[in-house]
Amino acid sequence: MPKETTMYRNLFTAWYCLGVFVLCMAAFLIAWPFVGADRARGGFGFLGMLGLLPIFWLFVFRKEPNDERDVSFLQRSALIGFANGVAVIYALNGLLDFVYRVRFGFDAIPLSVFWLPSTCGMVVGVLLFSVTLLLFYYKGEDADKEVR
Repeated sequence: MPKETTMYRNLFTAWYCLGVFVLCMAAFLIAWPFVGADRARGGFGFLGMLGLLPIFWLFVFRKEPNDERDVSFLQRSALIGFANGVAVIYALNGLLDFVYRVRFGFDAIPLSVFWLPSTCGMVVGVLLFSVTLLLFYYKGEDADKEVR
């Protein structure tokens, strides 16, 4: 018989995403003085641990019921995180394209900085998703009231 969980699925998801973010930043900042910023970016590979979330959802928290409030909080925080992450990706892509075309006269972005917008967008999206979800649960029922 599975052990009862003591944390809501959505709260676990938010804290797990924040933990992965902290792990990525710690790995990057610890490795930076020793190997340089280019090679220390490998610390963001820990973002792949976000792929374990479906396993937690399907096997660990499978019998936990979700009410409308939980689904609403999850959908709104996911939308906020996704929209801001995509905005960061497009803004950085536009900035890099402008800088490399106008300043350096290149036709393409060098491979060494190619993944920078995607990584920054993913980090911003996950961070905003987690913080927004935690804020919705902190506010409680007041987060569901319509603003007029």
